[in-house]
Amino acid sequence: MTDSKRSARDARPGDWHDQADAYLAYFEDNPDRLSTTTIFPRLLTHFGDIRGLRVLDFGCGQGRFSRAMADAGAHVVAFDASSAEVANARARDGGRNIRYIDDPAALAAEGPFDRILCFMVLLCNALPEAEALLRRLHALTAPGGCLGLGNTDTASIGRVWPDFYSSPPAEPTRGAPYQSNIPTSAGLIQITDHFYSPADIEAMLFDAGFVDVMGEHVALPFVIHVARRP
Repeated sequence: MTDSKRSARDARPGDWHDQADAYLAYFEDNPDRLSTTTIFPRLLTHFGDIRGLRVLDFGCGQGRFSRAMADAGAHVVAFDASSAEVANARARDGGRNIRYIDDPAALAAEGPFDRILCFMVLLCNALPEAEALLRRLHALTAPGGCLGLGNTDTASIGRVWPDFYSSPPAEPTRGAPYQSNIPTSAGLIQITDHFYSPADIEAMLFDAGFVDVMGEHVALPFVIHVARRP
């Protein structure tokens, strides 16, 4: 339970698992979030044509990207270590035949995957768990397949956005914790995130065994990375 969102969602009251309904409200308040309209579509262009491919949405939340990839023709497995998040995603499936999993052991039997999306998950984990997570995703990626990451651009930490604000870490070192705050109509979400600069993420991807690592600042406050398993 240390190498997935379970460490960030289920273990500490007040984090993602207990705030799943508030997280759902965040997107129902405004379906046109930047992550939905700009960041995810950009990642999807790097995935290429996913029709017929096996795709994993790791840390699927309420399933908005899982549904989009299923609509693009992929065979989608949606995983989240929070059963509350998976329940919200399943309730919005709309007959798409997405496979939903909240058990890490069950997920291991589902691989390998041609494409893996891991959006706003890495930063939920402290350094040892984040490194273990990338090794796990490498093992789940088929040879020649690729992993796409979306994370908060560290240049945005400490800045105030209309729907997000965070306190900078005491020292901006790899894995340093800081608090993020997300206002929603269902209340304020408060979570512990961890500092990973774009260079940190690139180095961690190489260390996990990925190659052809590409980083791109798409729009503040997001940065994406795409890497291939040889």
